[in-house]
Amino acid sequence: MGHIDLAVQEILDTINELLEIDNKDQSYINVVKRVLEKIYNISVENKIEDIAFELSEIERLLKEDDKEQGQKYIEKLENIKKILEDKISQRSKILIFHDSDNLLDELINKINKNNIDVVLLKSDAVDSIFSHNPNAVVIQNNKDMNAVTILKCIREEKVLDQFPIIVISDADYNNKIECLKLGVIDYIEHNFDVEEVYLKLINIVNMSCKCLKNTVYDISTGLYTRKQGELLAQSLLVKAKDEKKQATLLVIDFDYMSEINKNFGVSFGNKIINKVVSEFKKYTTKVDIVYRMSGDKFAFVFYDKDVKWVKNIADKVLRFAINHGEEMGKKISFSGGISSSLKDKSDYKDMMLRAKEALSIAKMEGRSRIVIDIDFVKQNKIVNILFVDDDKIIVSILKSRYKNKGYNVFTASDGLEALEILKNYDIGLVVTDYYLKLMNGDELIKNIRQTDKETPIIVLSSQKNEDYIKRTLELGADDYILKPFSPVELDSRIKKLLD
Repeated sequence: MGHIDLAVQEILDTINELLEIDNKDQSYINVVKRVLEKIYNISVENKIEDIAFELSEIERLLKEDDKEQGQKYIEKLENIKKILEDKISQRSKILIFHDSDNLLDELINKINKNNIDVVLLKSDAVDSIFSHNPNAVVIQNNKDMNAVTILKCIREEKVLDQFPIIVISDADYNNKIECLKLGVIDYIEHNFDVEEVYLKLINIVNMSCKCLKNTVYDISTGLYTRKQGELLAQSLLVKAKDEKKQATLLVIDFDYMSEINKNFGVSFGNKIINKVVSEFKKYTTKVDIVYRMSGDKFAFVFYDKDVKWVKNIADKVLRFAINHGEEMGKKISFSGGISSSLKDKSDYKDMMLRAKEALSIAKMEGRSRIVIDIDFVKQNKIVNILFVDDDKIIVSILKSRYKNKGYNVFTASDGLEALEILKNYDIGLVVTDYYLKLMNGDELIKNIRQTDKETPIIVLSSQKNEDYIKRTLELGADDYILKPFSPVELDSRIKKLLD
């Protein structure tokens, strides 16, 4: 194992130990912060770019020392774990289902010395192959581990047909023929020559690596692999630029898949992923590119579709995923980041970087949401609207209505939450109820106007008293609309203020 591999494994071991701790008090969060800072420094020193990118804002977060950020630190830790597991999964790997009789010890030691990972297992063949994605599988047949039964289980999953499998067993002609019929590439009897079997496995691994390197489709989903997807996406971006069309990228990451895989198996998790991805594919054309980036992360490149259209589709599929999970009694959702081709840039790497940044924001804001890349918002003047109301039904209606009109919508249930959003985001217009928890509308307006004299503010209220209306406008509100209000009237007032 090389220097970088040791660094990766050491970081992963530390993260796993931390995530297993139940009592996540402030002392625990302080330890997590120190670990994240150390991981960031190691990733920069060793040029582990994806880890460094994931933690690029960690210095700012640590300086803020906000005690409310605890969950964000833990989510960062989980994201780093996922990235590292993907890195380890890309190493050459042999899966061995073995007995405990030590007959394979010499072979295993020899393989390990060749910088190939050996994973020793005794059960759960299908889930283990899905989890580890090995270059080769070895099954040691005996009375406690029947190779034919394991092979039948593996072959029932059609996507596993491409994995090369070797059976090691006692001499048994009928069993050998049965195993060969089930697709094993070799049947080796015990008392084998270690050097011979070792060389066979090395050759199989090398051949498997070459095949996987050139693989066009992901085995679990049938989508393009990352390498193939990125090549096609770059070509599509060039085509869009040449034809003066827009290309829009959506990157999604399933939020709770590690828990589902752990509790119900990877095979079950893959079925959920395929269900949701299939729903997405209803909205794609033959020109669009869809590929699996890694693990639970997917990229969709839409040709001649704008950001608004892609966001609406992503929100629809997100609702589908959540409802599908509720029907099954499981928590299923994903977070997403959207970027689009900018006027001065046509590089797919830049587009991907911006989508990933938007995805990171979606994760940090609580997951189960879609966020648009801020650079695109600035260049195309997509307005951020903040609705402040503790009535969830009204907020839900307004959010849905103005999302569909192309605005980027933020919501808050009280004045303090609203001020926090205004501090962190470039909000173009505030629509607030007068009566709020913790801080009334007039107090919110006063707080906003202390630092911001420009952002338009509309107040919604059932209070018809002229003194209230006058006070609200004098404090800095730009408009006052009585409840119940007409959505068309609100549309008109918003448009007038933004114009």
